[in-house]
Amino acid sequence: MRSLISASIMAGFLCVIPYAAQADDDKPGDCKPGQILAESMDLSSCYGHGDKAPDQYSRDDVAIKDWKAKGLPKPDEHEQWVLISGHYVLVNRVNAVIKEIRTKNAKLLGQ
Repeated sequence: MRSLISASIMAGFLCVIPYAAQADDDKPGDCKPGQILAESMDLSSCYGHGDKAPDQYSRDDVAIKDWKAKGLPKPDEHEQWVLISGHYVLVNRVNAVIKEIRTKNAKLLGQ
């Protein structure tokens, strides 16, 4: 009897998980000033300075190589510029923390 109750409870939790995941999905209006909306896998989340960017943005193959031509400052040794949702984002390659966000015309976001 105890295993039947446990199985029923587990089945109930499994039915609720997709709805809980959907509740975490942000929309553009949910982002605060200085944040951008970015998609990672099937989720959308707001990201700002100091947040951890999705892991795919710390890979070398997504780095913007011609940062100087785009009017962006030189990244430090363990940083790279990436494009996220139409914004230039400076990301630390070691821990994926966002150091800076700039608009498409290379101006600091929010200025």
